[in-house]
Parts: sequence; structure tokens; C-alpha cells
Amino acid sequence: MPPPDRATRNTQLDLAPTWREMMRFYKVLKPAIWLMKLPLVGQLLSRIWVREGSDANWFIPVAEPVTAGKEYVLPGEIVARLLRATDGIFAMSACPCRTAFKCKDHPRGLGCLQLGPAVRGIPADVGGIISLQEALHHLQTGLSAGLTPTILHIESQADTFEVDKAGLLSICFCCECCCDVRLLLRDGPDRYWDQYSNRLPGIELVVGDRCTLCGDCLSACYGGERVIEMGARHALINDRCIGCGLCIPVCPEGAIEMRIAPDIDLVSELLDRVSERAQVWAGGDRDGRLETEDRGQG
Repeated sequence: MPPPDRATRNTQLDLAPTWREMMRFYKVLKPAIWLMKLPLVGQLLSRIWVREGSDANWFIPVAEPVTAGKEYVLPGEIVARLLRATDGIFAMSACPCRTAFKCKDHPRGLGCLQLGPAVRGIPADVGGIISLQEALHHLQTGLSAGLTPTILHIESQADTFEVDKAGLLSICFCCECCCDVRLLLRDGPDRYWDQYSNRLPGIELVVGDRCTLCGDCLSACYGGERVIEMGARHALINDRCIGCGLCIPVCPEGAIEMRIAPDIDLVSELLDRVSERAQVWAGGDRDGRLETEDRGQG
């Protein structure tokens, strides 16, 4: 029996109760961001919306190899290690952000990957469990489409799926135009930035002497003046930087470089940080070196 065509799949997804619940979030997202900018009600709403110790985001540098001593770590390699280490992989049938905002520039059908033992309880009406080999292909498809992987631990999403929060981690393939996380970073309250956003461990962005203080990096940065200021000689990037790397390709002088401390195993450090939020590794092995190609089947 042939698989359903795209129109049929979209109809099936639109009718799925879990998917409809997810879409309700996007209907209120932009109004909520607007309300959170108001003087009094905004402060109250931001505390309700952004709960302390709840969610966490780890940003993979935007298509930039990270200098690690004399070697380079590519963004795809970081995600591939996570996929190899996890106990279960579930592919969403579509991206909720691009679907809700009717994205015209990137594939709506390339959904998030959910990782961990909790994926076995995610309702089948929004996707399905896939093998490691399929997940690695999914990753490459997303990178080839110009999408940026972002690692997320979202407690509200686990609640929507009705699964264990501690056993679920998300890899989202984000576009600049529709991603809800990026929308909240640009327009949401400072509380969202400071509570939920994390730089990969050991990463540093360095501005060199070639900087001409043109301000292009400031315009590109999600945080703008929260993160970058124009110094006397060159731009200054403070500790609130999340290491996304958006500033690097827009610098006309090539003055910004991303580095990682040579004595840090970036992926191992990242897995340690993630483990503080979610236990998603197979058999306790969180190093991603297992050779099986059918992880996720079960």
C-alpha cells in the first residue's frame, strides 16, 4: 500500500488532537509577546510564561565550524553525537513553527526530532519512531536546507505529549523566519533570554582588530544591545552571548571568530549539561560512541 501523499498527511495531522493543542500555543504566542512588553501586566505575564528552572535551550552555531585548538567541530557533528547516544528517536511529521506561521521559504514537513526513552509514549498521530540511520539522514536534510539545529528541553511539550519530562529532549531544525525560540529571543522579555538560553560550554566569540565598528553584528544579534556594544576600538561581546554565531558571517571585515577552549571536550561537556535536565541516554552511555544503527526502534 503506497504511503499517503502530502495533502493527505497534512489533513491527518490537522485532525490530530495533540497537533491541534500545539497549534493553540502559536495562536497566542505573538499577542503574549506584545503583552509582556507592557509596564505592569508584562512583568507579571513574563513570570507566568517564563518559569524559573523550567525550559532550556542550547544553541548550535549557525553553519560555523568551531575552532577547537587546531581542529574544527562542525555543527552537524555535535547533533550526530547526541543522536548516537540517545535511547529512542521520534520524528515529528512536520515543524509546528513553520506550519503555524505558514513558512514559504523552508520545508514545513521537516519536523523536530524528539530524543530519549519518553519518545515511546508520544502519540503516533504527530509522527513516529525512527532508526539512527534515518535520524542522521533527517539531520543532513535539515542542514542542507539551511536550517539550524537547536537543542531544547521543553517541559510544556512533554506535558502536551503526556510523557516524562526527564526523559525527553528535542532537536529542532529552525529557520530565522518562523522559529518561536528566535522570536522570543528577539522580541520577548529579558527574563526569557536569561532563564532559558545557554551557550555551548567553552565557546567564546572574539572580535579582532579588523573591526571597523560598522554595527552589522549588532543588527544581526538576537540580543542586540543586550549582548554587543560598540567599544572605543572594536565591538565588545559580553557574557550574555548565546554563541549562535549570527554575527560572524555578516561582518564585512571577517573580524569575529568563534573559538573553543582547547582543553574542553565540547560534546561531553554539553551532554553533562543536558543530563542535568533530562536523562535520555541509552544504557547510561552518554558519549555517543555506540555503533548500533537501529537506535530508536522499540
